[in-house]
Amino acid sequence: MSRNPANTGPWYKHFWPWYLVFMKFAVISACIATGVLIYKNPVSMVVDDYYNEGRTINLQLTRVARAEELGLSFYADISSDQVVFEFRTGEPADRSALLVNFYHPTLSSKDFELRVPHSQDGQYRQMMPREISGHWRIDIEPFDREWRVSQNVFLPVPNRLVIEPVNYGI
Repeated sequence: MSRNPANTGPWYKHFWPWYLVFMKFAVISACIATGVLIYKNPVSMVVDDYYNEGRTINLQLTRVARAEELGLSFYADISSDQVVFEFRTGEPADRSALLVNFYHPTLSSKDFELRVPHSQDGQYRQMMPREISGHWRIDIEPFDREWRVSQNVFLPVPNRLVIEPVNYGI
């Protein structure tokens, strides 16, 4: 019987055992790295309580329908340093201030809310907390949250926006 010289020597001097150990180590390292990334960056778009979220959506749709009943629409001038809103149609009796929410479609950490007071010239003005650009959803509502007017916009906008309630078929 002749011996094959390629199979002689201790195990640690061969390629295949080290290859198998390296592959297992690479898979375990990738799993740990993925776990750490998931833990440090949770998905903010996942909702824990779907029932309450659905009820909230229905409430918001009735508020949009109320804005349509009142015939509300706005002119909006959004610049890098301030935002100005003016009723285009259907200004309500209470004109103290508006709540304006700016929602980023994917990054909830960029969302912010402004309380925009009524000024003497009939407009609602407020300074912007920071310069924003890109895709945003703007929600305008009064303090009593009776109605809501929303629109998706791409900022910066070169001219005046018209913001009207959209009911999406309700």
